[in-house]
Amino acid sequence: MKASRLLSVMLAFVLLVSGQIACNTLTEEPVEPAITEAPAEEPNTADESATINPAVQGEPGTWLVMLYQNADDEILEEDIFIDLNEAEVVGSTDAVTIVSQIDRYDGAYDGDGDWISTKRYFVTQDGDLETVASEELEDLGEMDSGDSNTLVDFARWAIATYPADNYVLILSDHGAGWTGGWNDDDPYEGSSFSMQNIDDALGQIIADTGIDAFELVGFDACLMGQLEVMSGIAPHARYSVGSEETEPSLGWAYADFLTALNENPAMSGGDLGKVIVNGYLAQDFRITDDDARFVFSGGNFSAESVAADLIQTSTLAAIDLSQIQNLNAAVNNLATALMGIDQYAVAEARTYAQSYESVFGEDVPPSFIDLGHFTELLASESSDPNVTQAAEAVQAALAQAVLAEMHGDDRPASSGLTIYFPNSELYDGTFGDSPAYGIQYSSYIGRFATASLWDDFLTFHYTGEAFDPASADLSVVTPAKSAERDFTEAVEESAPQQDSQITAPGAGEISIAPLEVSASEIGPDDTVTLSVEISGSNIGYVYYYASWYDPESDSYLTADMGYIAAEDTKEIGGIYYPDWGEDSTLAFDFDWEPTLYFMSNGNEAEDQFAFFEPTVYGVSDLDDVYSVRGVFQYAGSDKEIDAVMNFGGDGKMLNIFGFNGEDGKGAPREITPSAGDTFTIIEEWLDFDQNPDGEFVDYVGGTMTFGDQPFEVVPYYAYSGDYVLGVIVTDLNGNSVEEFIEVTVTE
Repeated sequence: MKASRLLSVMLAFVLLVSGQIACNTLTEEPVEPAITEAPAEEPNTADESATINPAVQGEPGTWLVMLYQNADDEILEEDIFIDLNEAEVVGSTDAVTIVSQIDRYDGAYDGDGDWISTKRYFVTQDGDLETVASEELEDLGEMDSGDSNTLVDFARWAIATYPADNYVLILSDHGAGWTGGWNDDDPYEGSSFSMQNIDDALGQIIADTGIDAFELVGFDACLMGQLEVMSGIAPHARYSVGSEETEPSLGWAYADFLTALNENPAMSGGDLGKVIVNGYLAQDFRITDDDARFVFSGGNFSAESVAADLIQTSTLAAIDLSQIQNLNAAVNNLATALMGIDQYAVAEARTYAQSYESVFGEDVPPSFIDLGHFTELLASESSDPNVTQAAEAVQAALAQAVLAEMHGDDRPASSGLTIYFPNSELYDGTFGDSPAYGIQYSSYIGRFATASLWDDFLTFHYTGEAFDPASADLSVVTPAKSAERDFTEAVEESAPQQDSQITAPGAGEISIAPLEVSASEIGPDDTVTLSVEISGSNIGYVYYYASWYDPESDSYLTADMGYIAAEDTKEIGGIYYPDWGEDSTLAFDFDWEPTLYFMSNGNEAEDQFAFFEPTVYGVSDLDDVYSVRGVFQYAGSDKEIDAVMNFGGDGKMLNIFGFNGEDGKGAPREITPSAGDTFTIIEEWLDFDQNPDGEFVDYVGGTMTFGDQPFEVVPYYAYSGDYVLGVIVTDLNGNSVEEFIEVTVTE
């Protein structure tokens, strides 16, 4: 291998990690998230005949539970269809009326006649999970369930037809935090709700029907447990339920919480929210019922073990929306206090805060962070008493807003709500007049942008533009402002000025001295020691990297990568992160064994090579988490779903998530694979065919077929040949610096 080629490898890798070369995930051009620009104000085109007399009231103590079930999606169709059947396990009663509007998908789940239209049901009692036996009220044909007017029309019809004392609206589909969700790409390409669409729709429903407010608005969807989301619905509802993290395919335990509501219709929406949270997953009918659990899990597993596996990475919280104004006030005070300190400390807290699945792909760090853990880090690490006091006030206000909260062991620092905190690249892509991601943060959450100083603080953090602490209008998150929709002024105020220079407080002036190795040639059973010296500041994570040179294709296969642990590790809220100390220079040795890792389904003959990329830093190697990119397909389906499979440091498969966008972008949803489903591994190669300096390209690797046991990681001796070994250092903004050296592995 020539030295010039090694320089090309280094240059290509630098360009890749800095975002100047786009990974080609089986597509010719980069693909943006499958979410559309939100209009400033949408006209209401729903049928005006559905408007009811505001004087019409339901009987005291009665409930109307409205299920808006957008199942027009290959990943979710079967699960949402079964959710409707779980509601049938209870059915409507004199006190609790349940109605559903469910939109099915063409080409996924073929149960119950495989109808593909949108239907409305009056939900009646039935114990069969495979067939909807409820009273079909109307077949609407193919509807665009990603159009908020479809939601408005459904709710207005339901309230007019079944007036009640308390109204519950549960929205089921893909969720993606402040960016929205509820995609309906079949056949409405690009159709979806933005968060502003949801806000506007709820206000329109209340104005048209004359109801006082929704007692509860629930999001049976991923990533909707966010301050921005709750601020958008706070004027329209008393309580809400949402998840900070992605949700398992099971969704909510409908039979459990509907049973509780029927048994005690005198409960409040807050009480109902607590029941939903407390029964989540563990009390799901598909877990508690022996026959349903066997079908769901594919074996004779106990209810406790199935629930425990699902709960590991899950979160859910019930929110008292009357407390959102106070919580925003506390966050505003924190934003103001943060203007007075070194922004490096803020960037450090952002980097190490509990984070959740990204809707913006893997090229940028996760941007949905836990609000409670972020403020805990600030309070713990800051020497400024104003910041400490403001951070503790946010935690106190958050505790008042969160009525009930659950999280699994793999999301230990979850407190109930996230907030958006992008790195500098993602900030640049979601702020301003022409955001690179095609979506503008402030315009998607106009109500939050008006009540909050958080978007203004993000602009200060990355541009230095100060803001007026008195500019926030907290009244817009109160019921009195439910009808307000024009937030243009606040959106414009939080945008960076045209001539603003975006800086990155978490960026570090990091350099790596040329690597030294104990041997340039080793056998398959030997070990090579890399001597490393790193200088600079704002060091985040340090990784080792290995790629194998294939002389036949003149390309390099990304072969292995992992964390290099610091001597000291910090822990706050159950989250671990490296402590590199105060020295400006780090020097250490690292041993590399020539080992590659394969994915196995228990049959050695079917093992396939995979690149396991480190994504979660643990207190030890066994607590790290690794991810593999690929394409998931249901058995018998032609549709390919971009997916990510996660593995623990012990080599056991944790879960798999599918995305409704390309290249790991868009709203995620956990997939429950069945026997016969497949996962095709994506391999990353450094090619020189089109670019003499090298270009990273994704190629289709081996295909794994799911069977009767989860996949796991198994080690193999590395291929013989030439390797490029490297050390990668990231700063607190997600930027990378690398250094490489050549080593040959003999046969």
